[in-house]
Amino acid sequence: MKKSLTGPLIAIIGVNFIWGFDFIAIEYMMHYVSPAVFTLARLAIGSILLTVCCFIFKKGIHIKKEDMPRIFISGSVGLALYFTVEHLGTALTSASFSSIILATVPIFGMIGDRIFFRNKITPLKVICILASILGVYLLVSGGAMKVSLLGLLAMIASAIIWAFYIVYVKPLYAKYDLLTLLTGLFLSGLIVEIPTTFIYQAVTHTPITITPMGILVTVATAIVCIIVGEFCYIYSVGRLSTTLVASFENVLPLTTVIFSLVIFGTMLTGTQIVGGVIIMISVTIIALREGR
Repeated sequence: MKKSLTGPLIAIIGVNFIWGFDFIAIEYMMHYVSPAVFTLARLAIGSILLTVCCFIFKKGIHIKKEDMPRIFISGSVGLALYFTVEHLGTALTSASFSSIILATVPIFGMIGDRIFFRNKITPLKVICILASILGVYLLVSGGAMKVSLLGLLAMIASAIIWAFYIVYVKPLYAKYDLLTLLTGLFLSGLIVEIPTTFIYQAVTHTPITITPMGILVTVATAIVCIIVGEFCYIYSVGRLSTTLVASFENVLPLTTVIFSLVIFGTMLTGTQIVGGVIIMISVTIIALREGR
């Protein structure tokens, strides 16, 4: 494998472990706040911290005028719209069912990779992606799955939204350092999420319960899962193919199950172990092919 791919691959593996834990945090927080409020709170924390860092280390947020529309759309779609829709889908269904639907992200990513970057859709890629989806199903089907039509539509929409985000944000990596790019994305997402949250709350009247643990979870996940996670993700998106990056999305349910095992003592079944092995083999084959 080329040395230049080692860092991005480690980053994309690490971020999926981080986001695996975030899935548990989302399920917990949906008992206290709405998806929109949780998204807004985390984007606000991330925007403030990144803006301060950008002014300290970069003496300001320096973005070219011609790139502002792409950054605004990327931040609006990938950080505001996606997280709101994903949190809504998780609240209406269950983490297990949501994981299965999100397993379709590599399919949309592979299509986008072909359309925008002319990367070939090989039979091996298709087989590995379908195998990883089967692995996700085996991994999460052991538990009870709450299913609703609105939740299903929300999760399908989030999969398409995330695949679009991967493709659309990729060209920006070569133009800006990660701190400047992430600051622009977070601020864009925050601008869109503020009115979205007010509209959502006005329509649903979802109660907001503030607890010390809820505040801790929100701040911690905003820093670790959102800021650090996005740093690693954008770094990987800039150096790896869209198909490969999207394929690692299917590691998410595996890491969620592992964290559930560590935190709640939930034992893995034989079927879940087989599913996890299938996922890891599938994404490893795609990674090795990219490295060639």
